[in-house]
Amino acid sequence: MIEIDNITFKRGNREIYRDYTERLDMKEAVLLTGPNGAGKSTLIQLIGGVLKPDQGIIRIDGKEIRELNVKEQASLRSIAPQRRTFALAFTVNQVLHFLPAKKRIADSTFIIDALGLKEILEHKVTELSIGQQERVSLAIALIQSANYYLLDEPFSAQDTESIARIIKVINHVKREKGVLVISHNQDALIQHFDRVISLA
Repeated sequence: MIEIDNITFKRGNREIYRDYTERLDMKEAVLLTGPNGAGKSTLIQLIGGVLKPDQGIIRIDGKEIRELNVKEQASLRSIAPQRRTFALAFTVNQVLHFLPAKKRIADSTFIIDALGLKEILEHKVTELSIGQQERVSLAIALIQSANYYLLDEPFSAQDTESIARIIKVINHVKREKGVLVISHNQDALIQHFDRVISLA
C-alpha cells in the first residue's frame, strides 16, 4: 500500500497540500483528476521522491520514502512522466532494453505489443509522433518491475484506439499491482477505474 499520511506541501508561498491523506492499494487502478494547478503532478512527484513534503509521511509498503535510496524506491514504484524527452536517436527497441532484464517484468513483451509498439521497434524514437513517444515512455515505466505504477497523463496525445490499448494494459497490470493515473478526461474514463480521487 502507498500511504500518504497528513502531508503538507508548499511551493513558495502557495500551499498545495495541507494535512492531506490518501492511499493506493495493490490490485486497484485509481484515477486522479482535478483542474490545472490542483497538485496532481505534484502528488506523483511526492510519491516518487522527487519532492519532499514539508510535513507528514509517505510510505510505500510500510517503508518511509525519505528513508529509501533511489534504487530502493525504484524497486517499489515506477513513474511515467507527463512528457519524457528523447534527445538521442536510439531505436524504440534499444530504448526499451536500457533497463536490465533482471529489472523487467516477465510479461514485458505483452506490454510492448499491447501498446502497439511492436511495429515500430526499429524506428528511431526522435522520429516518432508525440503520441508514439508517449506510449514508448509508458512502456518504459510499465515493463519495470515494481509494485506500483504512477502514470502522469498517459492519454493526453492518444487517439481512440491508443486510449483503448492503454486501458487494456492498465487493467492487465492492476491484477497484481497498484496503478495511479492522472487524467483530465474523467467522464470518458471513470468507468475503467476502481475509484476516483478528485483534487479541488
